[in-house]
Amino acid sequence: MKTDFIIAVLLIAVGTYLIRAVPFVFSSKKETGKQNRHQINLFFKLMGPSMIAALLVVSVASPLKTQDTAQLINVAMGFSGVGVSHWLWNNSGISVLAGVVCFTAALLFL
Repeated sequence: MKTDFIIAVLLIAVGTYLIRAVPFVFSSKKETGKQNRHQINLFFKLMGPSMIAALLVVSVASPLKTQDTAQLINVAMGFSGVGVSHWLWNNSGISVLAGVVCFTAALLFL
């Protein structure tokens, strides 16, 4: 049991490192070709929504398997925070932050 926990923590650490390091590696390369520059810009434009989609898949997969309505309400509150903030500001970072705040508030007060 303890080795499973250590392996999970190591995998999470590697994933977190890659999410943060890959954009810096791509942005530090100075490419003169327009095609390479276009691909890097496209990568940065798609990275935010891709991370939100990944978080969505992970958070939806486990709560829907349970019959606990309080847990489903918490998830719905988090999604509503993401949706409303995206509609208001159209900013991925603010949307994720609003979703986390709404989810946490639902956990604390419901």
